Formats: sequence, structure tokens, C-alpha cells
Amino acid sequence: MDETRAQAYLQLIHTLLNCPNGEEPQILEDNVELLDRGFLEACELIASTLAQQGGENGANFLRNLASQLGEFMDMNEERDSNNSEGENFQEYASFFLELLQAEQDSNSNIAVIYPMLAEREHLLNARFAEVLQQVAQKLITDENPETISSVIALIENLSNHIIEFPLGNKLTNIEIAIIGYQIVLNNREPGSAKFAQTENNLAIAYSDRIKASRAQNLETGDRT
Repeated sequence: MDETRAQAYLQLIHTLLNCPNGEEPQILEDNVELLDRGFLEACELIASTLAQQGGENGANFLRNLASQLGEFMDMNEERDSNNSEGENFQEYASFFLELLQAEQDSNSNIAVIYPMLAEREHLLNARFAEVLQQVAQKLITDENPETISSVIALIENLSNHIIEFPLGNKLTNIEIAIIGYQIVLNNREPGSAKFAQTENNLAIAYSDRIKASRAQNLETGDRT
């Protein structure tokens, strides 16, 4: 902990312990920049010292203060985390839906899809695969067979484009495509020509995964 900041913590605690009753909220508000985890630790340390010296009232005050501030900080951190996760999900979900729309509007034209993938290549990662699975499931839940057939066809075309996309991490692109093919296969009629087509695509993807994994191991010097 920075010595100057530690001294500021001690000064604030001293002020709080010696101020007239009822002025604590204003003092805390005036020193909000010091209200962090370090301040809570300082409160606990001073409380322990006061308790050993017989100052139970001061010790209890600091412990209650630290407990209340800690709960407030936890709530803020949880809220910020939830907001960040929600924004993160929305970014990936929007990208996935834009890609599906482009697949439909362009009749799966690679000249349209590849520039979109290149522009947001940084989003082609494990999180994208996770969101793809969640959003795809929502798109096909409680829909009629015709709509489901249309959606999974677009997902299969997108998976084809991602697995063949020359940029980004090859192994990650394969993993995303595998997730896509699995979703499609789960919604194809077993024994149909389209089921066999997707099954073949998935088998090729698994084979590509093995090859890409071996190539990556060789590059990093792992020959196991």
C-alpha cells in the first residue's frame, strides 16, 4: 500500500472516530476517493488495535462501517460485472445476427461475408461460439419446421464460411464451425440427404481440428 495513501486512511479514520455524532456521512462523502478495499483493511486493523486497548465502542464503529462499505462495494462490483457481461453478450449476439442476415440477403456470397468477418475478426473466439449456441437456440425454439429449416441452413452456410475463413485463429474458427454444425445436425431429419451433408461437414471439421491442433503443437515445439 502507498505510504501517503495509508496515512490518508489513518487520518480519515481518526476524523471519523472524533467527529460529532451524525457528521460521519458528510465526512465519508467528502473523502469518497479514499473509500476502497485498502480503507476497509485499515479500518479492520485499527479496530483490532482499539479492541486490544479496551476501546470497544470505536472498534465496533469501525467494524460496522467496514461491513456496510464492503457490502456496498460488493453490490457495485456485481452490478458492473453484470452490465459488462450483458454488453459483451449483446455485441456478440448482434454480430452473429448480422452475419445470418448477410448470409440470407447475399445468398451466402463469400464476397459479402468475408469482409464482415475480417472487420470484426477479434470477435471470432470462444465467446462467439458460446453466444452462437445460445442465440441459435432462441431463434429455433417454438418455431415452425419451415422457419427452423431456414435458420439452420443459414447457420450451416455461416459455419462453412467461418471454417474456411483464412484470417484469425484457425483452431478457434474450426471450433466455432463445429458448434454451428452440431446445432444444425440436431435439427436435421436423421437419414435425410441434408442430415448426411451436415454430418459430413462435421466429420471434416473434426478432422481439420486434429490437423490444426497438430500443426499448432509443432509450431510451439510440443511433439506429443
